[in-house]
Amino acid sequence: MKRTIAVVLVAALAGCAAEKPPVAELTVSPSSLELGWPEFAEIQISIEPRAELPGGEAPPIVFLHLLDEPGSVVRTFDHALPQPWRPGRRIEYGVRLHQSALGEPLEAGVYLLSVGLYRPEGERFPLATSGEPVSRFEYRVATVTVAAPGERMPHARFSDNWLPPEPGADRQVVARRALRGGAPGTLRFGPVEGAGRLFVGLVIPGQTERSARLEILDGGTLPKVRIQSSCGGGQPEVSGAGRIDVDLEVTPAAGPRQCEITIAPNFQVTSSERAEATSVVLEALAWGPAADGAGG
Repeated sequence: MKRTIAVVLVAALAGCAAEKPPVAELTVSPSSLELGWPEFAEIQISIEPRAELPGGEAPPIVFLHLLDEPGSVVRTFDHALPQPWRPGRRIEYGVRLHQSALGEPLEAGVYLLSVGLYRPEGERFPLATSGEPVSRFEYRVATVTVAAPGERMPHARFSDNWLPPEPGADRQVVARRALRGGAPGTLRFGPVEGAGRLFVGLVIPGQTERSARLEILDGGTLPKVRIQSSCGGGQPEVSGAGRIDVDLEVTPAAGPRQCEITIAPNFQVTSSERAEATSVVLEALAWGPAADGAGG
């Protein structure tokens, strides 16, 4: 009986998909990749809209789901398209998959990467892809191999000015750490060998919560964060509110080393929901070794 129900369900999904023509053609490369902990890997997405999207005003969202063998979603990498949706105009861009050092490693094994297109209101759209459907308007596009963490994999060690880690709200952000007050915080990441890039995902809070108060401490008008690494990458400064991703180039060096990263905000946020002031929030931290070991 269970098998009969499953066959009927698949047939029903296929029938529904056949009723609606694809709104776009989508390809993902490579079709197989490795994703260690705590590392990142990049894929390329090409999507060519064929028709206008029906209904709704919100821009479409591309969802990327990492699925385990039973088909459960273990990580998501959903994102907005970098360009407007225009039929006949191809959109090509890169997306970064990562296992953040802030979270626990995934279990070793082979995972599936699936893709789809939807609007925030919840409606999914059919796509033309070379991948097999795994659910309604959701398509398998790659396999991701996750190895068990090695003994010499990098780890992050935080200074006392960081609050303890908190669980994320979903599988997009699995864990996060907030910085106390408006003082700088440091973290040591390593050992890293050779050249590469450190991926740092930060959130600068805005005036979105009624109970929160954002205070600029240096007399400026915008919240800012300056980042510095002992392994190179300059001293990038980011400003504004929201999620900001930063790449820190790690220059070549002989032998393994520890990278000390300093994150210095010019603001603090006080809230009736927290006992002490906080500032910037760290949501992602991962390492990307250079393919040839010689550059980022």
